[in-house]
Amino acid sequence: MLKKTTFDFLKGLKKNNTKEWFDKNRDIYREVYENFEEFTQNLIDSISQFDPSIASSHLLAKNCIPRLNRDLRFTKDKSPYKTYLYTVISSGGRKSGNAVYYVMLDPDKCCFGAGSFQPDPDKLKKLRQEIDYNFEEWIKIAEDPKFKTAFPDGIIAQESLQKVPNGFDAANPAATFLKMKGFFARQYYADSFFLKKDNFEDIVERLKTCLELNNFVNRV
Repeated sequence: MLKKTTFDFLKGLKKNNTKEWFDKNRDIYREVYENFEEFTQNLIDSISQFDPSIASSHLLAKNCIPRLNRDLRFTKDKSPYKTYLYTVISSGGRKSGNAVYYVMLDPDKCCFGAGSFQPDPDKLKKLRQEIDYNFEEWIKIAEDPKFKTAFPDGIIAQESLQKVPNGFDAANPAATFLKMKGFFARQYYADSFFLKKDNFEDIVERLKTCLELNNFVNRV
């Protein structure tokens, strides 16, 4: 399971987000990365047991973990590093645009979940149409008791439109979902949750409840 060293490093990086501090702690970072890489590979292998699309993608953990370095080209914040670690497990790779399973380690804001965060405009349009055409199937996924127990907030989005998008009736029964700009599940847990070995299976079981959500997203 994850080590306390990983959280200690991230907390230290948040307070000292400089190349100088990072260089002094590079050996610790290597240990942290190896720990998170092992965790991610175990997660890939476990998800592969219930999601054939992940199994057939033959994913490697190193390709599911984005770089810690930040892209500084288009931001005024020149802090060189992300102060969190996350893994994105998706059929075809994390840049494929397919639905994902993810875990984020951000001290005091750790979470995991699945779905589609910010689909590109073409995929978003297709997803809205698919939800409209197959709303009974979609609402069955969204209201599934096991899914709602694992993720009480259900299917959420980072952003939603004020009005139903063009082409859909305002009275459409799927209106709430049609306004969304993403479709994912997320649950936050205390840092201590991720440090307990016995909780790994709980993470896997909760992610398993997102299989039908991811399958729906991936078919468009």
